Amino acid sequence: MDKETLIRTWALNQVGSPYVYGGTGQRCTPDYRRARMAQYPEYAPLISGTCQALKDGKGCAGCGYQGKACFDCAQLTRRAMEAAGIGLPSGASSQWLNGPWAYKGPLDGTEQKKVCVLFRAGGSDARPMKHAGLSLGDGRAVDARGHRQGVMLTALKDYPWTHYAVPAGLAEEPVDIKYMQTLLMASGFGLPRYGADGKYGDETRAALVKFQRAMGLEANGVADGRTLAMLEKEAAEPPGDVIRDIEKRLQAVEAALRRLEGGRV
Repeated sequence: MDKETLIRTWALNQVGSPYVYGGTGQRCTPDYRRARMAQYPEYAPLISGTCQALKDGKGCAGCGYQGKACFDCAQLTRRAMEAAGIGLPSGASSQWLNGPWAYKGPLDGTEQKKVCVLFRAGGSDARPMKHAGLSLGDGRAVDARGHRQGVMLTALKDYPWTHYAVPAGLAEEPVDIKYMQTLLMASGFGLPRYGADGKYGDETRAALVKFQRAMGLEANGVADGRTLAMLEKEAAEPPGDVIRDIEKRLQAVEAALRRLEGGRV
């Protein structure tokens, strides 16, 4: 079974599971919820409010969540990727900033066709993402939506996702990010802030999209085979502004030689 199928199958099996803030995939029990309430007291009313044993004292019998695993949004995406041997950090923003991404960016249609992690932007520079979920690659998404909704299966278009990220383990061919960055700079598409640091961040994506537009390629920020081939071709030749500068210098040298020759007796 390929990695995308493993992730898709795992995610679909979690639909209907409860959302518990801080839940990491452990079986939902009143004791587990109490432990999360003690760990995250600001969320205690929400954690207890969807548990009939804690809210009404009825016990777990007949509860739709009985025996199921519980997650928060980022732990759902983390466990899903683990099913395919891909490691992610905890937290939606930490995943976006520090995940092992082959490429990432604003939604551009790739997320509709590729199993990947989805994000909804919001918050600060330090915590840029406020929700995470999974694209199943067929127009559907699975996410741990909230305490009232639990883990849901919906059409991707029915939630305001803003970004996506594809881990290196799911890319068609792993991309050497540092090599790609070197090619970008050699082609005249600078990375003044971070340079060739081996990380696919916003600066690298912007430069890659700019390059793709300049070359008449699909400007999706994905370093596919065609884009890399074009980068290698362009990097092998000096950028146009460098060529023009060399030509100007040669012209100046030739003019100086002519003046010297004209002044000879």
